[in-house]
Amino acid sequence: MTVQTSAPFDGLATPPTSPSGEGAESPSAGSPSEHHDDVASSAGSAASPPEVADTSAEGSGADGGAADSGAADSGAAEADGDEASAAEGDDAAKAGDPTKKKRRRKRKKKPNGEAASAGGRPHARPATERSPFHTGEEVFGRVTAVLEGAIMVDLAGKALAIFDRSEMEPDDLIPAVGDRFVASVLRDGSRGGLVVLTRKPLREEAAKALVLEVSQSGTLIKGLVTGVIKGGVEVSIQGLRAFAPASGMDLHPQNANFASLLGQVMEFKVTQCDEKARDVVVTRRPMLEAEAHERRKMALQHLTEGQVLKGTVRTVVEWGAFIALVDAGGLEGLVHISEASHDPKAKIGDLLSPGQEVEVKITKIDERGKIWLSRKALLEDPWAEARSKYQTGKILKATITRVEPFGAFVKLDDDIDGLIHLSDLTAAPQYGYKKVEHARELVSVGDEIDVVIHHFDIKARKVSLHVALPEGKREEPAQKILKNNSVQAEVVRAESAGVIVRILGVTGRSSRGFIPAGQTGTMRGTDLRKKFKEGTRLDVKVIDVDPRRMEPKLSIKQHAEDEERRAHRDYRKQLAKEGGFGTLGDLLGAKLK
Repeated sequence: MTVQTSAPFDGLATPPTSPSGEGAESPSAGSPSEHHDDVASSAGSAASPPEVADTSAEGSGADGGAADSGAADSGAAEADGDEASAAEGDDAAKAGDPTKKKRRRKRKKKPNGEAASAGGRPHARPATERSPFHTGEEVFGRVTAVLEGAIMVDLAGKALAIFDRSEMEPDDLIPAVGDRFVASVLRDGSRGGLVVLTRKPLREEAAKALVLEVSQSGTLIKGLVTGVIKGGVEVSIQGLRAFAPASGMDLHPQNANFASLLGQVMEFKVTQCDEKARDVVVTRRPMLEAEAHERRKMALQHLTEGQVLKGTVRTVVEWGAFIALVDAGGLEGLVHISEASHDPKAKIGDLLSPGQEVEVKITKIDERGKIWLSRKALLEDPWAEARSKYQTGKILKATITRVEPFGAFVKLDDDIDGLIHLSDLTAAPQYGYKKVEHARELVSVGDEIDVVIHHFDIKARKVSLHVALPEGKREEPAQKILKNNSVQAEVVRAESAGVIVRILGVTGRSSRGFIPAGQTGTMRGTDLRKKFKEGTRLDVKVIDVDPRRMEPKLSIKQHAEDEERRAHRDYRKQLAKEGGFGTLGDLLGAKLK
């Protein structure tokens, strides 16, 4: 026998695979809770076809029949319009009217049997097989589970059906798992949900009046969840079909498992009902919000600031993440992005994701009952020991992780990166003192280089790095770049405007100095390229420091003048020690003293 599925599936669940017959393994009928998982796992046949899913997504309610019939009417009207236009064209042609031409509209066929609706529905339903059952048809099957409010029936392996136990009389015999079950088809499942069975097909009419009355009074009414469809669930209210949107079945529908609700009898509030009760929409949201408010009130009594709790990430937004506290009955708190990590540059999406389990600490519970959480408080701060680990002047080997136009980022630790600015890169002897526009012209991601810690800012959590001197130059004595200081430098290259030098023992941009031509101590017109060869060492004086670029301006001339004055002072001091008469000025000065 060929097995035929009862309805198309949209991927929410898998088709039923439970075998039929007495030889099939079935769960015992001991208690409803024992069969709940079996029902949830058999929810494949509850999946909805695309047409029903589209109806629910558009918020049209539970009954898609009106929408389908409307589409059919519009299609018929369009066809009538085409025939009328063609007829009008024929009459005009016969009458010899030159202003009117015969016009025929050719309708294109949609691929895969899609309906060509004038409205352009976003989810057209593909051609699918018909349901093997028809409304009103008497069918039989084997009971697979007996729940508190429903009986699940396997219809010869073709579909999984559900029967509302409220139809049974108090003295009716309750079937057991494996028993033969006979009933009529109330809904064939082609519009979504399971096949719904009934033994009282006329009670649906009586339910319409009751639903209309309840929708006006605002009171609650009980309904049986008979299927999971796209956008929500299908509900049977005494045989009358209704639709419950996902947002009305759970406060967090994106994380909800609606298949577990199959076969459950629940209270609903009717939010939409037309005069004929064909478009009925129900919800449980008011009850869920009231329950959540009461749970929150009770849970807040047991929470205090400083507590460490386990939680599950429920929602991640740009400025933080909402955490459901498992130890507080699912109560939600907020981890602000500033409390998610010690790294102020980290993105919340890289740290937390929906469904992730984390430990958090309660930092504050305000007067409105909002809970403020911190993940950072439970993490070890990588910067706490970094100050002693990365001291200024320390040389270490590091790897370049990112290259930007303004410089290169270097990984020092798992959580700590440092930056080598472009101007510091170009001042390194290893790169030939080139002037470049982008750091990638000098280094690439993955390069290993020796760096030296230049500045460590614990408050801003920034580490400034320089390229370390080559090994042969690391023994050079460190020199301070201060105005009027005398330093030693090495010629890098000479130009017509002056001489570019490297100050010995200094790294970064401050090591690159410039001696203007007028400060070289040479005559006007001297070829500086011949006078100052590359590698020549010079004694120079710092006459100025660029406050923005931090590059020193140097002078050979002023250094020589300072040396002459210093030598003269030393000579005079020496003469005074030796007891000489000295000059007339010296004698007068000594007399006045």
